[in-house]
Amino acid sequence: MAVEFLLPGLIGFAFVMVAAYAGSLRALEVYFDSEQDSIFLSDDYDPPGEQ
Repeated sequence: MAVEFLLPGLIGFAFVMVAAYAGSLRALEVYFDSEQDSIFLSDDYDPPGEQ
């Protein structure tokens, strides 16, 4: 009876954890690789209004 609720929850939790792990690995790869560019990690940030 509890298995019908526990098993889908466990599968969903595992899927979310794997996705979070893969996303954090990708973020670290972009952060430490100077050849890759990220929209969030740019060195040439200009304050708003100076365009």
